[in-house]
Amino acid sequence: MNIHTTDIQNSQSDIIILNNLVQDWVETGWRHTPEAPFDFRERLERFYDWSSEGTQFFDDFDQKRRVNRNVAQYAAIWDEVIPRMRRLTNILVGRPSTLVSSDLAVTSVQFITSFVTAEGEEGRAHTLSSLVWRRSANGWRIIREHGSGLPSQDE
Repeated sequence: MNIHTTDIQNSQSDIIILNNLVQDWVETGWRHTPEAPFDFRERLERFYDWSSEGTQFFDDFDQKRRVNRNVAQYAAIWDEVIPRMRRLTNILVGRPSTLVSSDLAVTSVQFITSFVTAEGEEGRAHTLSSLVWRRSANGWRIIREHGSGLPSQDE
């Protein structure tokens, strides 16, 4: 086996690991139900790089559309918004698409969010997220995130 073959196998292994992480991030990490209330740090700490400089997080589901320069700022948004909802669940659309280069990776993922507001209004949002991951001693961690709403598939 040559070095090139080993690199390809390692990259494929990383892609499998990252795609599994993404599914868990989407479907479990971002879940809020009466049985399992949402707390960003409790649910999502293991996915994000909390200590690095140069991180950036944005999601247009945030009504103020803030660009956050660290995870704590980003977490504060969702810890204020999501627990007030009655329910929020996500399901993947298709499979994540991941590219790996050394200790950096980028993933593109689509998912449907279903939610019930505090007032009982039901809604759905189709989102495209781009995630940049960096490998650390603790595994892969998100250092950049950009989530944008897409037109409903019903439109």
